[in-house]
Amino acid sequence: MTLYDNPLPVADYPAYLALRDDMLAAALPYLGLAQERQKQLQRWANDSKYLSDVDRSAATALLGKHPCRLQYIGRSENNRWRWAWDDPADYYPPEALRDALRLKQYGEAHNIEWLTRSGWPADLPGQYQALCALAVMLNDAPGHGFENPAYLLRDLNPPPDKGIGRMLMTVYPEAAVTHSIPRPDLVPRVVNDLAYAYGPNSLGAATQPAIEAYLATLPPQERIPVPADIRSERRPAHIDYFPDAATVFTTAQPWLADHFLPLATFDLASLDPALGDVRLHLVKPLEPYEGYIGMETTAAHTDYCGTNWIAFHLEDDGNYRFLADKNYFLGDNDDPEAAAYFTEMRDSYAARKQHYRASGFLGDVDDTGLPCFGEEPEYLPYLGGGNWTSEAPPPAFTMKDSADSAVDIRYQNHRFTCIAMTAGYDWGEGGADAMILLYEPVNRIALMTFDYT
Repeated sequence: MTLYDNPLPVADYPAYLALRDDMLAAALPYLGLAQERQKQLQRWANDSKYLSDVDRSAATALLGKHPCRLQYIGRSENNRWRWAWDDPADYYPPEALRDALRLKQYGEAHNIEWLTRSGWPADLPGQYQALCALAVMLNDAPGHGFENPAYLLRDLNPPPDKGIGRMLMTVYPEAAVTHSIPRPDLVPRVVNDLAYAYGPNSLGAATQPAIEAYLATLPPQERIPVPADIRSERRPAHIDYFPDAATVFTTAQPWLADHFLPLATFDLASLDPALGDVRLHLVKPLEPYEGYIGMETTAAHTDYCGTNWIAFHLEDDGNYRFLADKNYFLGDNDDPEAAAYFTEMRDSYAARKQHYRASGFLGDVDDTGLPCFGEEPEYLPYLGGGNWTSEAPPPAFTMKDSADSAVDIRYQNHRFTCIAMTAGYDWGEGGADAMILLYEPVNRIALMTFDYT
């Protein structure tokens, strides 16, 4: 592995992602079973989820009112993993390193380098879940807990450089843990956690395999269906990130480049042939500085663009034509704070664009020299309601919002498809919590709205 250089070289970014995948693959048989144990442990402790009165030198703590013995596994230090057995000998009682050393022995026996060596990057979703599952199941522990290293190691003189992270520990109550959650209740809760509480962004492509691996360990009468909305990630076959504005906006409206940051251009047919053989553009507006976009320019609203709603026509040349004029945009309105904010957005966007050009990955680099991999947009997501539905769409469109079904938005009775969702701040400074891109293929209208939570 070539993951120990700091900062991490761009050439090693794929190895970092592969490390996360390897960790989840190793933990796959155990992710659900470890969740079972954790839930039963917490229920036994009167639904206590967190350790208290942690005594580092004695390796003891309380879970609720129950005394527990601790085994120190390891911790994140400046976003890199450090095994407890790699800390100085006086940090922990020798007998409290048994479980960590057992993991090391397992790694040596199975040629798994990251179980036998500290220093690899450990800041990707899914890595901590994999470590928890392996620590619990390979040691047959009742469950796990964690503590902030700044608290745990506070009495050392001087305290070590702890960075930011959590100390992972396996937990052994002194009293026997009784399992009180009935199986018909426990199994759906574990499946739900694997599917949603961990989140697709945590387990990624391992979400469905983790659920299936867990269900395979159960007797047939306890198995339940995999949630229907857990599916393989869908993405277009061809995506151009950070395209040039000249390939996105019509030449008849050159001012659009002053108000939008182009994020991605992608083909629709590979997502759904019914959407047409066209390429669509995902863009991020610079506005608003405050409130909603268009909120203070109502005189420039049209049948297609209003408060928190903007629309484009996809021209025959594949570029966007904005369905309002430039007076729809407030600009900085001679406000120096707004001007500074928009400059910061542009600079941050330019840095993300440069990072992508250099590395081939979305995101940026954190203060520890590790990549913060950006999230791709979610394609063809379910269009549920939210704060964004509080602003009615412009007059050209109709919207029906039901708690029991996806939001239905139409133009001339032709229904829009939700094409993509992404957070504005995933592409640099500023932006909505969710930017929602819709498309109606008959009239070739792209509609956007924005959710703030």
